[in-house]
Amino acid sequence: MANQEHLNLINQGAANWNHWREQNPSQGVDLSMVNLNNLDLTGINLSMVNLRGVKFSGIDLSNANLRSADLNMANLQGVKLQGANLSMAYLSMVNLSEADLSEANLTIADLRGATLKQANLYKAELNMVRLSMANLVNANLVGANLISANLSKADLSKANLMGVDLSRANLNESNLSYATLNVSCLVGTDLIGANLISTDFSESNLNRANLIGADLSGANLSECDLVGADLRGTNLSGAYLSGADLNRADLRRALLVGANLSKANLDGADLTQANLTGATMPHDYEFSDREG
Repeated sequence: MANQEHLNLINQGAANWNHWREQNPSQGVDLSMVNLNNLDLTGINLSMVNLRGVKFSGIDLSNANLRSADLNMANLQGVKLQGANLSMAYLSMVNLSEADLSEANLTIADLRGATLKQANLYKAELNMVRLSMANLVNANLVGANLISANLSKADLSKANLMGVDLSRANLNESNLSYATLNVSCLVGTDLIGANLISTDFSESNLNRANLIGADLSGANLSECDLVGADLRGTNLSGAYLSGADLNRADLRRALLVGANLSKANLDGADLTQANLTGATMPHDYEFSDREG
């Protein structure tokens, strides 16, 4: 239950609020379940504040300090959070659809099951963030850092992830269909069972990525670094792999029907029991009895 004194203070604006917090640094703050409307809270210090279930409307939280704040089940739809510090914040089941989180710091934040449809996360810091089962459909994540992030079973369909760093991230069973991931880093990334239909990975680094059982049908993997990648049992039907480096890649039992592998490097790649029906192969490639 929100403290009325705290509610009165925050309605006076960021300057009065921050002054009060400086004078009362050890006092716990409870603003849970309130409605905050049409306030300019730019630069406000809400670190470690209980904001559970708060409904924000017309609020500007640009450059706010929300470090370790409890925002579980809050409604932040369309809220301005540019440059805000949300590191280690609790944001599970939060509605952040259409919110502006550009250049925000969400390191180690808990966003499990959150809704971020069409949210702007341009150049956001999302290292080690928990986004499992989150909805990021059509979100803008251009240039974001997602190193070691957990995005298992998240929906990133049609999202723009150009130039992101997803090294060692967990994207197990995630949906990245029709997403843009060109010129991105996915070194050692877990994409087991992911939906990657028509995803654009062109010129990306997927060195040692785990793509076992993923659906890459129609995906663009041109000029990709897939050295040592595990592609066992993947569906690469109609995929575009022209110029890709598949040195030492494991493609056993992969489905490559109609795939374009022209100019690809297949040195040391294992294509045992792969289905290459109708595939366009490098001009110097020699088939063996193990391949279909």
